[in-house]
Amino acid sequence: MSSRFEAGSGGGRRQVRHPGPRGSWAHAVEVIAENPAGGRRRELYEGDIGIRVLSYGAEVRVTVPPSPDSYQIYLLLRGTGKVQVEGERIDAPSIIVGPHEKSGMWWSLDHEVLIVQIPSALVERTLADRLGDPPERPPRFRPAIIGDSTFGRLLTMVSSAGAGGRPPFMASPSAGHHFERFLLHTLLDSQPHDHSAACGGIDPAPGPAALRRAQRYCEEHAAESVSLRDIAAAARIGVRTLQHEFRRHLDTTPLAYLRGVRLAHAHADLVRMAGTGAQVTVTEVATRWGFMHLGRFAGLYRERYGRSPSSTLYGSR
Repeated sequence: MSSRFEAGSGGGRRQVRHPGPRGSWAHAVEVIAENPAGGRRRELYEGDIGIRVLSYGAEVRVTVPPSPDSYQIYLLLRGTGKVQVEGERIDAPSIIVGPHEKSGMWWSLDHEVLIVQIPSALVERTLADRLGDPPERPPRFRPAIIGDSTFGRLLTMVSSAGAGGRPPFMASPSAGHHFERFLLHTLLDSQPHDHSAACGGIDPAPGPAALRRAQRYCEEHAAESVSLRDIAAAARIGVRTLQHEFRRHLDTTPLAYLRGVRLAHAHADLVRMAGTGAQVTVTEVATRWGFMHLGRFAGLYRERYGRSPSSTLYGSR
């Protein structure tokens, strides 16, 4: 279901209410510049979990008050943006904001955002099934969701499934139930949180700080020419140590990790372009993310996503 959504006419601040699976919540929105095309809100899924694609129809700053009973997940599909959680700048393709956490965002004029709202009771109940006992408090997740992580790829898959119309997980109540269970368990398994060790998921802080610095550098500079020495310098360790840490903690190499990040960004671009009908070629997307050999890019892409880049871009047209 798609509908027009207006942040309002003129500049200044205003309150905007967004619907969710458990009611609605107010955001303070400051309109910086309006988009003549207006905004859109498209519901992808409505169950215990809510999933929608939203554009405010303007360049905006949004202040989101802490939600007492839900997690909000944001994946930028088009345009650019900046996000803070509890005052900390988060540089990642997508983020998760937990109950009682304050967040703020800036979205560019042409933005479009995938928003997933999950009731905290649902997350706690799923975690209790894993632990055997209810947790004393809702799990607190690391806010940055790496695009190449299992959950990051799931979010991209959800946005891709909704680009061509009715997603398959809306086919029936049973399909929706299984989809929600899959999403919840994938979240708990692959996104680090303060109960990860107890429920057999990822350690809340995998590897040393140097490794996290290297990963963050790869995310932030994926569109640039990056060498192994660049990553090592950003991590503040030597090249040999960098390679050892990636192999030990992630079972990969630094450049293979960087390639995965670039591949995820290229996939997200192709999905967005397919949804908007933008005039772009696979070659343009590939070279934007550092893939100069188109055949090699197509092979890596098919290996990861099970289809060719061109079928992602042109398949729904």
